[in-house]
Amino acid sequence: MTTETMTIHKGLAELKILDGRIKKEIQNGSYCAANKHSNDKINGIPIEDFKKAVQGTYDKVIDLINRRKAIKKAVVLSNAKTTVKIADVEYTVAEAIEMKNHGIELESMLINTMDSQYKMAQVEVNRQNGNNLEKRADQYVTAIYGQKDGKTATADIEKVRKDFLESNSYEIIDPINVPEKLETLRKKIDDFMAEVDSALSVSNALTEITIEY
Repeated sequence: MTTETMTIHKGLAELKILDGRIKKEIQNGSYCAANKHSNDKINGIPIEDFKKAVQGTYDKVIDLINRRKAIKKAVVLSNAKTTVKIADVEYTVAEAIEMKNHGIELESMLINTMDSQYKMAQVEVNRQNGNNLEKRADQYVTAIYGQKDGKTATADIEKVRKDFLESNSYEIIDPINVPEKLETLRKKIDDFMAEVDSALSVSNALTEITIEY
């Protein structure tokens, strides 16, 4: 049984190295071989020496795998209970990592979608209102009353024109206040991203784990 204490930072660095070492050892290792019964050597190596080499290779790979599993387990358990404060919000390290890697991506997608839809709605409102709507209102009044003359009451014309404008003007239906939501979400993401790497680095440098395998 091997017992060892290290920082999270050291553990993470070793995990990267172990992944490469394990793959290399597995791919380069010999674990069995076909051999003619009358031969007392395999590739020039006495059979007993070959058997010992195979056992040694296998044991080395298993030791490396077990060490990697032990470090990974200790890191995962530590991340689940160790807390960090980011932008005045407390997260476990695991939550902060998840937020950085995936949560922010989804919130950014929400921001982009809401922003795009709001801008499209603004463009449509501006297109339908303004000078275009004023012209249509004048055309509508002319179609009803013809050219203005002394017989037509100005008040009647103005009322018809006003009713047309009110009935045909466009507005943005925004029950959640999109601009406000965009500002809040952007600030949340900016504040989080500005601090998350530093907070995780400090935590990883100070937090210790004990591995056993």
